[in-house]
Amino acid sequence: MSKRLLFALLVISLLMILALPAAAQQYDPNAPLPHATNPASVIRTLEGYLIVDTDNLFLRSGDGPQYTPIALIDGGTRLVVLGRNQVRESGLWWYVQVGMYRGWVTNEFVVGRGDLTDAPVIEARGEITPPTLFVGVNNLVYSRPGSIRVLCEIAGNTQYFVTGRDATAENWYRIEVTCDGVPTEGWIVAEAGFLRNPGGVSIPIIDT
Repeated sequence: MSKRLLFALLVISLLMILALPAAAQQYDPNAPLPHATNPASVIRTLEGYLIVDTDNLFLRSGDGPQYTPIALIDGGTRLVVLGRNQVRESGLWWYVQVGMYRGWVTNEFVVGRGDLTDAPVIEARGEITPPTLFVGVNNLVYSRPGSIRVLCEIAGNTQYFVTGRDATAENWYRIEVTCDGVPTEGWIVAEAGFLRNPGGVSIPIIDT
């Protein structure tokens, strides 16, 4: 094995030790995503690497848009390739190292440089993005659909995890909220927000 290859493997190994595993990160839809970056020197000894060919590329926990985002990557960033997926409906995705983060990027917005034919196929074990309701303005949350009992008022410009929907016309969603400092679940009329469900998660029907 050449000294050049040994050095490249050492660099990648050190980066992997420092990296934050995707599965260990808890998804918060309201938290700003960190910007991940690599120094230009990181690819100096690599036989192949990727360059981000768009602004603000999502680094995801799995190989598809249904998986949770981990970080944002600026255009022009060099990526250390650790592997690729078994190509399926979501297309080709690369498992990469970017600073302190490891995750998946779509082949659609990267450009390959050098030789990447030996990139191993890796099974993605990411977290599917849970459904959320984006509430634009302050709204009331109720004890059950159609009830006049108010649990509390929730803040606008915020996403709330959706844990259920009503059994009739799906006019209400049950969401996770915090009322008076206590985590709980409450009901909000569907038209008060915008449902986001990129993971295609089945929202259970709650018989109230």
